[in-house]
Formats: sequence, C-alpha cells, structure tokens
Amino acid sequence: MMRYKYKVGHIYTDGEHVGQNKTLLKGEFTVNENIDVNLVRLSTVLSEEEAKNIIDYEDVAKYLLRQYAHVEVQDECTLIIPCYTIANRFYFLSSSMKHAIMSETLGELYYEGSFHNEKNAKGETVIKLHIKKKAGKKDLPFLCRFIGNSFARARLEYISNQKSLSASFEYQQIKAQFPVKNPFEIYASYIYLGDDERGNPKYLVLNIHSDNSALGFEELYYKQFSAKADPRDIGPEQYNIPKPPKKKFKRKKPQRSNKIYTGTPSSEYLTYIIRTNEDEYYKNKVPMHETTIYLENESELLVDNIPKTVGNSFETPTADGDKNLGEVAISNDSEENNTEKKIFNLENFYQFYEALLTFAFVEGSELVGPLKIKKIQNKKRKSTKSRSLLHGDEDKQRRFLFGELAYDQKAVYIVEIEQDSSWGPSTWIFFTSEDTEPYTEHDMQEIIEHYIEEDLPYKDLARYVEKNYSLSFEQKEHKKGDVDDDSVERWCESVLKKIIL
Repeated sequence: MMRYKYKVGHIYTDGEHVGQNKTLLKGEFTVNENIDVNLVRLSTVLSEEEAKNIIDYEDVAKYLLRQYAHVEVQDECTLIIPCYTIANRFYFLSSSMKHAIMSETLGELYYEGSFHNEKNAKGETVIKLHIKKKAGKKDLPFLCRFIGNSFARARLEYISNQKSLSASFEYQQIKAQFPVKNPFEIYASYIYLGDDERGNPKYLVLNIHSDNSALGFEELYYKQFSAKADPRDIGPEQYNIPKPPKKKFKRKKPQRSNKIYTGTPSSEYLTYIIRTNEDEYYKNKVPMHETTIYLENESELLVDNIPKTVGNSFETPTADGDKNLGEVAISNDSEENNTEKKIFNLENFYQFYEALLTFAFVEGSELVGPLKIKKIQNKKRKSTKSRSLLHGDEDKQRRFLFGELAYDQKAVYIVEIEQDSSWGPSTWIFFTSEDTEPYTEHDMQEIIEHYIEEDLPYKDLARYVEKNYSLSFEQKEHKKGDVDDDSVERWCESVLKKIIL
C-alpha cells in the first residue's frame, strides 16, 4: 500500500511530489456529537453537478454518489464525511489491519485469550497483550481499542459483516462509522461544495490527518513473537503512551489562494509551466484530473495503451495476471532529471511528515515552505558559504520545510533542509515544554543560518539552541531516493521515541 506517498490535494509527476493545490482547505472540526447519525448515500446530500465538480469524467461521478457518508449538520456548517474516509483513518490503518478486518478476524494480529486489562496504583487502565509478528506496532493502540471496547468492537464487526452479507457482489460501497461514543476533534482536508439550505457552507472531507479520539487506557505492554515461541521466554515491552496535552493545540491557518503552488521534482532548480491535460489516466478507477506539470520547453507527456478502467489494486492477483490491468507507457525525457539519482527530493518529505500526523496522540499543522535560507558570507573572504547554497551555485539558495507538532506535552518543531551531495537527508527535531511561547519558521531559519555561519557540529548546535531558545535538539536520518511505507513508519517511530524519552 502506498498510503503515505500519495495524498489528496498534492500534485505528482513521474512518481515525484512536485506541489500542492492550495485551494484544498485544511481545518479542525468537532465530530461525533450524535452517535446515532444514520449513514446516507452521497446522492442525498450532493447534487450531480456538485459531484461533477469533484470528478468530472463521464460516468464516473455516479460511482461517487453511490458511496455512503456520515453527515453532521452543525451550527456553522454541514459536514459530509464519506465512509471510505472514516475507514481509512480509523480501521484500515495499515495493510495488515485492513486484511484482518476484511477477513473478519483480528486473530491474524494477536493471540486470542492474551488480552488483559487491569488497574494500576493510580487507578489507570493498563493493557497487556500478545501480538503476532505480522502486527504493526503503530496499530497497537487501535487494535487494543477494538479488542477491549465493546462499542468499538461492534462498529468493527459492522464493517466485517458487510463482506459476508454482500458476497455475491464483486464491489460494494463500504459503510463505516466512528469507533467511539464521545465527541472528538479531527484535523482534516476538505473542499467547499457550496451552501446548504440554511445558507451555511457545505464541506466534503477528503482526508482525516489526525484526531484526538479516546482509546480507553493509559498504559500498554505487549509481547511480540511467532507461534513457535514460548511467551514465557520473552520479556514484555512497553508501548510509550505520551502524556495528554495540557492545552489545546493551536494550528496556524495557512493563507489560501486559487493558485497552484509548485515545487521541484528533483534537487535541481527547474522552471515549470502548468498545462491542462485532457487525456489524464485512471489509477484504481480514480481519475487524476485538472493539471499536469511539465518541464519548460519539454514535449507533452505521452500516455499510451491505457484501457478505460483498470483493476482494483487491493484485489489478490490471479496466477496468470489480471486482465483488467493495463500497461502504462510514459515518455518524460529530461537530461536534468538523470542527475543526482540518489539525492532526496525535498518535496518528498511531505510523505514522512503526513505519516507522522497519522500516529496516535500526534497533533500537528501542515508543513510551511519551502522557504529560502539567506546567503551566508564567509568572514575571512568575500564569498558565500557553500552550505547556504544548493550545489554551491550562487543562483540557488538552499531551502527548508517547517512543521509544528504537539506530542507528550511538548511543542515539537520539525525542520527538513534541502539535500545535495554535501548535505545528506537528515531531519532536525526541536522540542520544549508545550507551555513555552511558540517558535515560528523565522526562528528556525535563524537557527539554520547560525549553524551554517558558525560551522557548528551537532553537539554545539544542541548547546546553542538549549541556551538561546530553551529547545532540545535531535536529528534523524532517512532514506535517500525512493522510499516505501515501511521505511516511512520506522522513521516516524524513531522520531517519536526521541521526543518521548
């Protein structure tokens, strides 16, 4: 599953992240005020015209209208949350979790009978569990919620039972509801559809990035082993559950416009123009439409041998291949893109950061940038320090991305600096008490420029930010070039471990 690489509202070409559609809105909503909301088809709350504005391919919008949704008529807006959006955030958290749910048994992930809950000296709920090798540690808090909470388990079984009830149909619309009883907040990407009958805005939620729904326990211990192992020979490990925030995390509201923000698909600075492409192709029966980005003076993207629809990637492949899958031939020649093959594209850091937001207990704002680092002059000679430039080129200032998180009662600042042959892919992590006055991207820029100007090693940088900003400093390297979901998750786990310890 490529759940981290491709996100709604971002723009990709040739598998590379090249920009973000700034017309896509992001914000917080309180949801689940009423747990008895009946699911409805999108056709009851979306007109055909509104559906065509979302997916404007002939005969495709009708499939969107058949989907089920959770609709909340709130004081200030009507919030439409498709069931597939709920499922992706609360149920299909990983490929192993999705497979277990659709196989109608969580027994694929844990040893049945091993789940125990008890109270500690503080009266807090403590969970102990034995999990199988195929279970992802990221899924543990959510797995325990489904096992130990009868309401969440009933909602999970509701999804699982749909498969057996509709076994005669190859494809079916999923029905999914929130797995908790109480109201909670979500941070989501959404689009404005128009006004409802009250004159209030009507929003369609496309993706839930994070939420603060309750899990129902304060401590979690687990043992992970294969079926042949004796659990008595394995010591329990603690899943580090961060302390709950003392105050509400305040997200910055990014400025929006009707323009498309474009980045760069390689570490080289290139000029882009945006052209409308009428012959976009389908991926998993979801059309990629509106704009395609090409290099200036480049020939138009050629797409050949594409059938009208292709098969669903979640289906098990047949032994002799899937006849519904089509070959895609892409012509996109550029000598400039053949250089620096192992250089990490700054734009691809979005998949790392957005994956971090999906982990339990993490709240965060969207990335800011890329922002340019000022040219730093050498003190002894009249020249620019090469580390403030990309590839040492005077015309190319190095850039960085900035993100802000809340985790374990700490304010966390994430900085990713553009890579070249002299600067490897290393994420900077700064954190302090959540009670501290928030720092901004301008503060981070000052820190980066001081680091370059003084040629500081990391140990001295840590002392500098501790003395001048009361910040703790850590850094975490990540893969160059192509990255996969496993490497992204391992990076996220390492980052959170550095913060909580």
